[in-house]
Parts: sequence; structure tokens; C-alpha cells
Amino acid sequence: MDQPAVSGGTRKLVIALILIAVAIAAGVYAGTHREITDPATLIARMIAASRDVRTYQFELSTQLSMPGEELELLSGRGYVDYPNRQLRTTMTAQGRTFELIVLNETVYVREAPGAWRTQQLDQETLWTSYDQLEQQYAILLNASNTTMAKIENGWVLTIVPAKQEVTAQLSRAGMETITEDELQNFTITYWIERDSCFISRIENKIELELNIQGLVTPIQLDNYVNLSEYNKGLEIVAPLM
Repeated sequence: MDQPAVSGGTRKLVIALILIAVAIAAGVYAGTHREITDPATLIARMIAASRDVRTYQFELSTQLSMPGEELELLSGRGYVDYPNRQLRTTMTAQGRTFELIVLNETVYVREAPGAWRTQQLDQETLWTSYDQLEQQYAILLNASNTTMAKIENGWVLTIVPAKQEVTAQLSRAGMETITEDELQNFTITYWIERDSCFISRIENKIELELNIQGLVTPIQLDNYVNLSEYNKGLEIVAPLM
């Protein structure tokens, strides 16, 4: 099915919402070994389990919904190798696909199917942007409004951050124009494996009401990240230049 055309004003909104989708950031480690009977204990076990993660793979998608328009803003997949500080990602946004490899302190980039080139990029910024696990730690450590449910193969944890916390974070990411009144709802849901306490899926749901050309317009942004193949090695090789 053909995707609907995106107007100039909507295109600016799409770019802004992509920034919102990647504005969930940073973290550190902590842990416990108590029986899991409450969200705080579950969160501590999740973060403690992250110490055992050496490698993982991920796939993600971000979907925009507004009256008369639905489109996928961003999709991608990647592989993260902590011990060797290696990273490979493929991201597609608005019909353009970009690939990135970090290998032996060298960063390779290209817009597919073009030629690869090396580029001087800050690696710490790259890891903060593309490491899907690292982005969750600060959220988990600072979570307050949480609920959990036990399922057959683990748990589901839901976090509803306070509006002022969300808008403050968006402001730090350059989205200071999003106000508490415009932000209607923001929830983060985690699926956690029972035996390992590894995260298998993350869903973010953002609901906004924005003034677009004089009309209050409801906007919904749905993002998911699936994480898999924990600690299963996958060789990353340098591309042909």
C-alpha cells in the first residue's frame, strides 16, 4: 500500500517527532537478588542483569498517527558488542537507508546503496544514540509511577513518567517547544524474561495535542524495540571501501 504524501508542515513535525523518539537517554548500574514481588525489586534485577550482557541484537520501528495520516517514521536493526566496542546499525527514515559500523575505533558510514566512507564522529555520542539498552538505565533508575504484572515467561513493567520530567528531558534534547499542556500521555512498557531478567521488548507511546495551522491536532507516536540473541557472538567485518 502506498504511504500518504507528507506536506511541508507535516514534514517538519515528523522531524521533530523523530527527535522525541530518540530523546530517551543514558544510565548506570545497580542490583539486587531479592525475590521479585514489586516493581522496585524487578527494576533492580533488570539493571543487575545488564552486567551480564556482552552482545545483543535489536530491531525497532517508530510509527506516527494523526488524523488522515499514518506512516512509519523510522525502522532499523543493529548489533552491539560491548567487550570489543563494536556496533553495526541499519536505519531507514522517509525512504532513505543509512548504515553505520564502528570497528577498531574506526567509524564507517554510508547511505545505501552508495559507497562506504570513514568519518570522524564522537564514539561516545554514537553509543548513546544507538545502544538501545544503555538508553533505558536512567529511566529505570529514576522510575516512580510503575506497575508490574507477571506473565507466563516473565513480567511486564509499565512506567508513566511525570509530565514535567518528560518535558524537561525533551527540552534538554532541543524540544523545548513541547509543553506539559501539549503532552497528553507518555508510557513506557518493558517485557522482561523470567530466567535472565533481560529485556526482550520495549514499547514507548507518546500522545500529543499540537496546534497545526490553527487547529488542535492529536498526534500519537508508537515506538517499539525488540531485543534478542543476547550473548551470541556475531562477527562484524570492515566494509569494502
